[in-house]
Parts: sequence; C-alpha cells; structure tokens
Amino acid sequence: MSNVDKIYAGPGIFTWGVDENGDPNPDSVVFDLTQGGIRFFTETTYFEPTTDQTGTAPVKSFTTGTVGKVEFDTPDTDFENVVKFNANATKVTDGTDPDKVKYQVTGLAGRELPRKRAMIQPQGITDPSRFIYLESCGVKFDANANFQLDDNQKFTINATAYPDLKATPRGLIYTWGDITAKA
Repeated sequence: MSNVDKIYAGPGIFTWGVDENGDPNPDSVVFDLTQGGIRFFTETTYFEPTTDQTGTAPVKSFTTGTVGKVEFDTPDTDFENVVKFNANATKVTDGTDPDKVKYQVTGLAGRELPRKRAMIQPQGITDPSRFIYLESCGVKFDANANFQLDDNQKFTINATAYPDLKATPRGLIYTWGDITAKA
C-alpha cells in the first residue's frame, strides 16, 4: 500500500553557501522566489566499447563521470547576488554619490567559478530528509533579461555540482537527506 503523505509538490528554495550542518553562511545567496520550480538532475557520461563482431552496439558500459545540475527561473533580479557567484561581474559605486551604482560584466576567458555547498529545500518543508545538498556547486549565470508583454522580468539560474575530491566519500556530488547524519 502506498503512502500519499509522501507525495510532495510545490516550489523550492535554492541556497548557495551553506555549512556542513546545512545552515546558511553569512554571505550565502538565497533564491526563495522561483517561477516554474527548481529542477535537479544528474548527468553521467559513459565509455561504451564495441567489437568488430557487434558493429556499433556496445558490449559493456563504464561510467566516466557524473555531475549534478540545477535549473530554475527567478523573478529576484537583484544583480547584487550575481556579483557573488559570477567571477566576471563587479559592482562599481560612485565615489561622490553612493546611490549611483553600476554592475559590469566582462567576457574574458580563464576565470574560475567560485564553488560552495548549496542546498535545495522544498518551500514550507522542515524535514531535512527532503533536502538536497550539492557539495561543490558553481553557478553558471548568463543574462537573459526579457522585456515582454504579459510576463515579468526574471533571471535564469543554472548550477553545476562537481565531484568534490576533498569530501568523504571522495568525489561526493550530492547528499539527499539530513546532511548531519553520521555513519
């Protein structure tokens, strides 16, 4: 018999920058307004060797790597957050009038994305068994500011969870459930 109490629906909260207990850091970025919800999924690549006798059909599969992915839209278009996770974005405050602020984004190659532990939490849910923690997460942000009729302006946020070589277990991508549970 199934348990309908374990069917969860609704929007989520994405927090970039949480500690080992899942508590937000002082400089964390919190997106608690999303449109269309938050999508979390993994992508795994494979090496699949073939033999002459099987043509293009593989004879076995080996995993070559897995990453976690997060996608969502937010109407929270505060560029102050973008400066925190985009290595190419800077904030400039006018030297004589502090109310004059601009944000500049450069496009040169070679800037490493900052990575932090992130958390996806269903809105209104306090049970940590429903949380997802991304161990080493970088936010990939490309501006997509729509100015259109019958819709509000929003940012599209994409994040990638990379295998963390310093975590236990080595290569940890994500934890589903209470991050404070010990073996």
